[in-house]
Amino acid sequence: MQQNGKYGVLLLGGNRTHQENYALSFAQDARCRLVAFADEPEAPPERIALARSLAESMDLPFIDLDAALAREDVHIVSLCTEVERRGKVGAKCAEAGKHVYLDKPMALNPEDTHKIIDAVAKSGVRTQMFSNIHSTWARTVQQGLASGRIGTLQAIHCDVLFSKGHPGTAPVGEKRIQKPTLERYSFVEAKPEMFDVGVYAVSMVNWLTQKRVQRVFGGTANYFFKEHRDCGLEDFGALVLTLEDGITATIVGGRYGWQSHAQGGVRKVHLVGTKGTLTFDASANRLEVFAAEPAFEPPTPHPLDPMGMWSSTQAEIQMRPKQQWIDVGSGDDGQREFSAFIDCVENGVESEMNAEFAAHSVEIICAGYRSAATGEVIELNG
Repeated sequence: MQQNGKYGVLLLGGNRTHQENYALSFAQDARCRLVAFADEPEAPPERIALARSLAESMDLPFIDLDAALAREDVHIVSLCTEVERRGKVGAKCAEAGKHVYLDKPMALNPEDTHKIIDAVAKSGVRTQMFSNIHSTWARTVQQGLASGRIGTLQAIHCDVLFSKGHPGTAPVGEKRIQKPTLERYSFVEAKPEMFDVGVYAVSMVNWLTQKRVQRVFGGTANYFFKEHRDCGLEDFGALVLTLEDGITATIVGGRYGWQSHAQGGVRKVHLVGTKGTLTFDASANRLEVFAAEPAFEPPTPHPLDPMGMWSSTQAEIQMRPKQQWIDVGSGDDGQREFSAFIDCVENGVESEMNAEFAAHSVEIICAGYRSAATGEVIELNG
């Protein structure tokens, strides 16, 4: 039962994870109460230390995961462990009867997604993976598609690019050799960006079309960052997808440097139909500010976060915000994502980005890596 009418939220993951933001978002929902941080005893020691640090800063206890999952005052788990452990840990949380909020991507590979899906099917809990679909921008795209103004959808393109990191360090002209299977995701210096950023674009295509992808052709590259190249990861990727009913989709996902965009990076969707086309830009509704103040300067790279991925490390280096573009009318987009999940838990309904639906994005991107490694089109089953 809920305690004092609130859902108890257990937090997995600590500093230098998205839990820095997710924990605050759950705390801001009046229906939730933060209970504790937790992790497996066998988790990497540095991960436990980071979780303990964030727990201390929020005046919350850090406890053993098994003990935490046995507590009746824990109803929801916010899962931000390393991607490599999310399949196992997510399944364990669902098996314990806890609703699971999943950081993106939900798992490292399709096999790990099925661990979560199978556990959810048995327990009947609610799940949701973080995405952009509850943003004002995404809902506007959905309305445009549903309006029928473009006729029958024929093609869709989605760009999501992060303007963070110091570019220009990747070796010029060096051809990337892509491995068919992603064996490791978590590095201090970098992430596989076709997965980390591209999952937003792939999830958007899946959600807008509600069609499954049948064929995947992909490519990856090292255009911008030495950090990615040295970790064996791509900083940029693109996919060409064939969906049910013959719809074509293309996505671009990657990271391309602090000064490449006046805000957080490009987020665009192009819809092509039998009667017309529509283009949606997440930064289109904005104020452009011209003031007598210094222009944005890229921050000095933090040794534990050179790509500027985490709020805590950005605060440590006192990073100045980009203020030339200010979005209009989308200030509550982030909180809307978490409120939508609590709505699903409260009303006993499935999320629009539940584990089973989100797993298809992982399947698509992993197929994209196989395609980039072999140069072949990958057929997806089912």
